Amino acid sequence: MFNKISFINQIKKIEKQDDGSYIVIKNDMPYHIPNNDEYRQEYDALEEYILENNIQVDKHIPKAYKVAEDNLEEYIRSKRDNLLREADIILLKYQEQAALGIIEENQEYYNALLQYKQTLRDITKQIDFPENVIWPVLPEYI
Repeated sequence: MFNKISFINQIKKIEKQDDGSYIVIKNDMPYHIPNNDEYRQEYDALEEYILENNIQVDKHIPKAYKVAEDNLEEYIRSKRDNLLREADIILLKYQEQAALGIIEENQEYYNALLQYKQTLRDITKQIDFPENVIWPVLPEYI
């Protein structure tokens, strides 16, 4: 069972990534908290804690970004590839759960996931690539 107080008490540092997820230092280790169903309790608890305590959250700057200053295109492609891998996992989980009847099939959500992946693949075709990339938003299951 999720213990909100214990979870919050273990956190020492909070940083927010461009995609809205958080990187926190918990038990002296970095811990990624994405904004998705699997981490919903942790994400919501963290957001509530930040709001209630008026905490200034720093922007997370990945180590790779320092390298990216020299090769921004490589960094963007790497980030895109990571998001595609995460989307593949989400898509597979959706398909498995729908096939087993755990969740209802939702063709709109399925199509939105496929479109999200295609939009990620098309990032390099954006007019201002790589200086000004517009990232797609991962659809949520409704």
